[in-house]
Amino acid sequence: MYPDGPPDQEREPARFALWLENACLAFAINQGQRVTYWREEPLEVDGVFEGSWGDWAIEIKTGRFELYDLKGLLEFCRRNPKFRPLIITAPGDEPLASRHGLLAISWKQFLVDGPPQP
Repeated sequence: MYPDGPPDQEREPARFALWLENACLAFAINQGQRVTYWREEPLEVDGVFEGSWGDWAIEIKTGRFELYDLKGLLEFCRRNPKFRPLIITAPGDEPLASRHGLLAISWKQFLVDGPPQP
């Protein structure tokens, strides 16, 4: 509902990241998933999904990231092993997660299909 419309990813990366995170979480809610959030300073997870998709802990990354940037996701999943970690990335950045043994999907694919199905 921003008066200037959707943010430009190149000129407004911070606003684009928030916009995309909201879009992914809203999509999950609209698909009937229970969506919550976890934070235990300084760690956090962007979304925790439960429902017909299964149990997922989600981190949404719109730019480059390293394993350090995923420590909240990894700690949450260590404490809550029923949740599978999933990184929603910019298209083409899926290999950044794969090199750490983590499952990733582009945000474009996620907004069409939801998380990967086993």
